[in-house]
Amino acid sequence: MKKYIFKSLTFLLAASTLTSCLKDDTMILDPAKGHNVIEFANPAQIAVNGTPSPMYQFSYSTATLPTLPITVSYSGPEATAPQDITVRITPGNTAKIQEYNTATSSSYTLLPAESYTLSTNEVVIKAGTSKATFNVALRPLTFSFTGLQVLPLTISSVSTGIISGNFGTILLNVTPKNIYDGVYNVTAGNVQRFTAPGVPTVNDGLNGDVAGNPDVSLQTINLTTVQINGLTWHGGGGIAGIDNLRATIDPATNLVTMSALGNASLRNIAGTVNRYDPATKTLTLNFEWNPTANRRAFTGLVFKYNHER
Repeated sequence: MKKYIFKSLTFLLAASTLTSCLKDDTMILDPAKGHNVIEFANPAQIAVNGTPSPMYQFSYSTATLPTLPITVSYSGPEATAPQDITVRITPGNTAKIQEYNTATSSSYTLLPAESYTLSTNEVVIKAGTSKATFNVALRPLTFSFTGLQVLPLTISSVSTGIISGNFGTILLNVTPKNIYDGVYNVTAGNVQRFTAPGVPTVNDGLNGDVAGNPDVSLQTINLTTVQINGLTWHGGGGIAGIDNLRATIDPATNLVTMSALGNASLRNIAGTVNRYDPATKTLTLNFEWNPTANRRAFTGLVFKYNHER
């Protein structure tokens, strides 16, 4: 008899546990049946979903001193806070970065203290409202050009209420952009292919004027170097054999040196102009590759800045 009683009790306990789990799931799926939490609002699109802490990515010009507003929110079925809620924010939790790195096989590092300043470590969500905002002042010139630095922000305490388990910590990945970074229009230039030095190809649809070709993007590599992405032939189509095409600008002279990690033969054409004009944000380029074999050359190529990348 005891055996049957024990089995009955076990069944009832399991059913009760299952009911509790289902109730909890229902509360999660239906915010109207849950409770409010204090959390960070999304400052941008989450970089990768399903990570231990959400990460958001930002890029800034090294010539600027940007301010990033960060909002904390009283979120849930109640539209507003019933009383003042004091929220304390703590920056720089390295453990959260390591947790993210482990989960995503990444190698992010902590943004140093000299690269940012919080306007405050404490904000108040006023009664009758649902949000409060503080600012993070950033110094992009101090960022690492690897793009792997992260500022973690954690809600460390609240005067009342529950801190969100999912959005109680956020990770801000910040990357510097040098002053040349951006999307550029192709406004002039010519491309020519050769079968041998001094022997241009004929009836070659890839040769010719490139003005009006698709825009190119200049991506920051370091303070003075950009990678040129999206360069095409006259007839369209990406150019193979010059992967990681790069322009390095001397800030003292504005002269440009062309190179490509994928082709060591790529170089400036001797005696021609390779220059950046800071007044018009324009690059004029003349470069070639494979100069002693099947030479290819861009001459009079002009990129004019259009907008941020």
